Amino acid sequence: MTLIIEDGTGKPDAESYASAEDLAMYAVKFGVTIPAEVPAQEALLRRAALAMDGMTWKGRKSSSEQALSWPRRGVELDYEIKPDNYLPARIQYGQMALAAEIHTDDIDPVDQRQGAVIRERVEGAVDVEYAPISNKSGRLLPAAPDRPSRTQFADYLAKRGLFAVRA
Repeated sequence: MTLIIEDGTGKPDAESYASAEDLAMYAVKFGVTIPAEVPAQEALLRRAALAMDGMTWKGRKSSSEQALSWPRRGVELDYEIKPDNYLPARIQYGQMALAAEIHTDDIDPVDQRQGAVIRERVEGAVDVEYAPISNKSGRLLPAAPDRPSRTQFADYLAKRGLFAVRA
């Protein structure tokens, strides 16, 4: 089933900001692994779009009828209010990065990952011990310490950076 792509008009049935073809070109450009089959690529893009809908973005939806979080009105960037139909390229790139990250998490399950090397002993044979990865929250941990999608989204999220909470 072909993806319905958001083009900045606030489509009520949009499923993605990028096409499977866009994702395939992104994977080649940035050397990330994605499934070879178009339906699997489209499924990843749909999953990434759903994850993006759970993020807190600047501004508010341009229309209550639109399916996805973007386009948005009231988005201020570099001291400039962006138009209501503004669909940043970094939202599309971020979705593709997030789709690749989701695929990495799918093929490298959390319970099979290893933490940093905390002990390495070399005598006759090499003995390596890895730190356990705690996952008490039940949420997936990132496959890598840096997530390219978060870098793409940073200017468009309502909160950015580290925040201290006073107890």
